[in-house]
Amino acid sequence: MTRFEDSSYPVLYRGSVKDLRGPVEFSKSVPGVIFDYSDAYSVFDWGRMPDLLPHKGESLALIAASWFEKLELAETWKDFSRSPAATQLRKGNRFGATFNELGEDLQRTGLRTHYLGVLKDLPEPLALSAIQTPVRHLAVRAVNVVRPEMSLVLGRQIPDYLPTRSAKPPRLVPLEVVFRFSCPPGSSLFDRVSRDPNYLASIGFGEWKMGEGSWDFPILEMFTKLESMDRSLSLTEAVAISGLPAAQVQRLLLSTAWVAGWLRSVCQKAGVELADGKLEWGVDEHGSLILVDAIGPDELRLLKDGVQLSKEFLRIHYRQTSWYAALSRGREQGKAQGVSEWKKFVTEQPPALPPTQKELASQLYRALANELTGRRWFENAWSLQKVVDGIRQALASEGRE
Repeated sequence: MTRFEDSSYPVLYRGSVKDLRGPVEFSKSVPGVIFDYSDAYSVFDWGRMPDLLPHKGESLALIAASWFEKLELAETWKDFSRSPAATQLRKGNRFGATFNELGEDLQRTGLRTHYLGVLKDLPEPLALSAIQTPVRHLAVRAVNVVRPEMSLVLGRQIPDYLPTRSAKPPRLVPLEVVFRFSCPPGSSLFDRVSRDPNYLASIGFGEWKMGEGSWDFPILEMFTKLESMDRSLSLTEAVAISGLPAAQVQRLLLSTAWVAGWLRSVCQKAGVELADGKLEWGVDEHGSLILVDAIGPDELRLLKDGVQLSKEFLRIHYRQTSWYAALSRGREQGKAQGVSEWKKFVTEQPPALPPTQKELASQLYRALANELTGRRWFENAWSLQKVVDGIRQALASEGRE
């Protein structure tokens, strides 16, 4: 048996937190790629920051594998359909019988995803239950990602999505779908509603009211995925750039709501509140939707006892640095000049984290992996409560509590 770590696959794409390696052809002639989760992290769309957070990559890979495997099982959806969380989700539904019919489909077939298994040894991916120690590599089906071409129109750079829509399937749908059960401090939804009081109605959620508390059914927003800076999309623009029929975009949105509801219930069982998150989707050769990319704490806003279990405490730390001020100026300059590559205007590099912040962030990911998968992968990880206490202390030292 060949050890995966001793094998050499070229990097096809280097992301801010993980690399895509391959191509690899797994059993049954399935073209695939390898998600190589790193210990790197990113904030403010900057890309990789100076520090590495030990065991972060393993933690994210384990959570993603656990959730993908469960989401694909019809039995998972049958169990969920009988839960109070599913009843709550249906109660909040304002979009007709289509939503309930989609839930019944999930109980029959499960959710289709691009996940193939974890990689410890080659040549084949394994189920998570087959491994005893943490891994950082996932095998997934290959999905074509074609970025829009930047073109000049009246002197302004705009994205042309024709190549993206025309990509050979299976292909990425160039939308980031955000779901929100609540709006804790830092949520960008506050800004959009403040600028446009009709914003919620324009995206189909006119009955949802902003304020304290949570919603039974999540607010669903769509953003660009393949541009240098994410921007919110109207329903009309989202359908236009997706390359999908409007009915398929609605199915994508309602599927996101079902997945969000299930994730919320999983987090509740671990004593964690799910406030919001984001999902990405692809479409296969038959036009069917498949859940793609990553799914885990970096894609979700999680809270415990009112404390955000995310990179938010790192963002708060960096917002007080001169680098963040330079970053903000660079973004504004790029926007004013109609230039997408705003980073070239930033004159400083981000500083390294203090050791205490770095250790706290590492422990956060390890604790979440233990709790959200139901397996103690990291014996020396802090408890989730100790992490919460540590974040509170860090925020207090930054003058935020």
